[in-house]
Amino acid sequence: MRSLKTLLAAGYAALLATGAAGTALAADMTAPPAPPPMPMAPPPALDAGGGFYLRGDIGVGSHNDSGILNVPGGTNYQVLSSSHGSTAFLGIGAGYAFNSWLRADATLEYRKASKFKLTELDNRNTVATNDDGINVTSGKVSAIVGLANAYVDLGTWNRITPFIGAGVGFATISTSDVRDVGYAAFAGGTGRAADKTSTRLAWAVHAGLGYDLSTNLKAEVAYRYLNMGTVNTGTVVCAVPCTAYNARIKSLDSHDIKVGLRYVFADMAPAPTFMPGPLVRKY
Repeated sequence: MRSLKTLLAAGYAALLATGAAGTALAADMTAPPAPPPMPMAPPPALDAGGGFYLRGDIGVGSHNDSGILNVPGGTNYQVLSSSHGSTAFLGIGAGYAFNSWLRADATLEYRKASKFKLTELDNRNTVATNDDGINVTSGKVSAIVGLANAYVDLGTWNRITPFIGAGVGFATISTSDVRDVGYAAFAGGTGRAADKTSTRLAWAVHAGLGYDLSTNLKAEVAYRYLNMGTVNTGTVVCAVPCTAYNARIKSLDSHDIKVGLRYVFADMAPAPTFMPGPLVRKY
């Protein structure tokens, strides 16, 4: 009898153990799967073209100077007026955009000939007027200007990017058609100077707006102050013997307005932002 009870107790114990194991297995089978591993961020794309760009510009410039005079000047000469005309220019360049706010380029431009004129009065005395002579010196100035420029882009709003910049380089300036003509007491007097070319230090400051026509093509409108230094013409030789002299344009500068296009070879659009996968919680 006791052995029968022992056998029944062992059977009950076996059934209980089997049920507990089945319950645990069923719980494991209904649990949600483990979350997938977090995807890795894609490696940055290689930019084969870098930030290189080409540019072209056209514009107009209003010339100024701190005075035109003849050197050496006559003892009694008085400047009545001096003027310097405007010019037009065409330029090309190449540069590199280091990032979204800093870029640099080198430009080369041709500036069309502009006219200058100096009118002087030789007032030999203050009583008689029939011995007063008027001397008019005129000519043309053209230039080739090369600059190395750096710019800071100040952010982009609705495709518009304001910028500022500065440049330094050279101005190869040519004077031509320089003439001296006398009037009044100097009537009949004439003189000419040979064409002359010289190179001076040039520098500039820039301010403007860029507009994104597309990812790679940018339009630009800008103001530039350009200083080309002091310019001397060739020596004036008179038809009637006179003291040799040349015209001097002191501190020739220009206020330029220009428009242009920049083509960027690299894709300058911002890289897509990496978004991690969804967060899965186990309950």
